Amino acid sequence: MVQKVARVVSHVLSPTVLGTLVLLSIPLRYAAVAWAPTLVAAAFTIVIPWAVLVWMRMTARVTDLHVTRREQRWPILLIALVSILAGLGLLRLMGASPIVFAEMGLFLAGLLITGAANLFWKLSIHAAVASFAALHCLAPLPLGPQLAVVLIALVGWSRIRITHHTASQVLAGTVVGAAVSLGGLLPPLG
Repeated sequence: MVQKVARVVSHVLSPTVLGTLVLLSIPLRYAAVAWAPTLVAAAFTIVIPWAVLVWMRMTARVTDLHVTRREQRWPILLIALVSILAGLGLLRLMGASPIVFAEMGLFLAGLLITGAANLFWKLSIHAAVASFAALHCLAPLPLGPQLAVVLIALVGWSRIRITHHTASQVLAGTVVGAAVSLGGLLPPLG
């Protein structure tokens, strides 16, 4: 039963889900930001790479949707990189708010750091995204820091419990996510 709960937590609080929620919350966190650029940001940062990952799973290019085998991660990380850069280009043409660029820039920074680490080691992207999302979006709210700690701990526990990561891999991911979230404290450029 505990194993089943851990698997559900791992799926429900996956990088795809949390990343999408972070991006779709931009107009809720910043009233001046329009929905159209936010949807473009979510499409190019999350939806397109996710769709490619699903296709890779269906064609047996990856063994599972969490890409637990480190050697299978680099193609999807590269696809995500290209997709984010294409999205940034489209947003530039749309004249999107600097806030949207800043938010996508945080995702790009996280992708580059976790991608580089995962060329040599199996850092937990689940933990990195959970840490980033929780600290970036929840920390400013009443009881937000407490909720952030619970979310981060829950994701870390689930990844260790289902044996997809060690405690050190989860801790490293958590540190990366926390570091990237600090970038969100900087004012947007432009």
